[in-house]
Amino acid sequence: MQLTQEKSGTIEVDGETYVWDLRRQPRPLGNGDWEGIALTLRHSEFKREAIVQFPPPLRPNGRPDMEKQKVDLDKVRNAITASIEAGWDPASRGKAVAFDVDAQGR
Repeated sequence: MQLTQEKSGTIEVDGETYVWDLRRQPRPLGNGDWEGIALTLRHSEFKREAIVQFPPPLRPNGRPDMEKQKVDLDKVRNAITASIEAGWDPASRGKAVAFDVDAQGR
């Protein structure tokens, strides 16, 4: 597991370079619901973005972990691959595409 406290960076997947940016940390939505960390992804040579949203991390007691989260670069790689498999074409034009990923990052 590769964790970083950086808020942005680049990462290589299948020989291609992608840029990631931390979009938001976990936050409460109300009624006991939480959103997890979200990242914006794009290929370094194109502008089309994908937004990947991870579920909130939970403590052993099942409650959300409210501390700032580090970015897991292995999950970022998995999210890029899964987003492309789900239809994101980083070289195309258009609005950002949002994806919810499971706890394993796929």
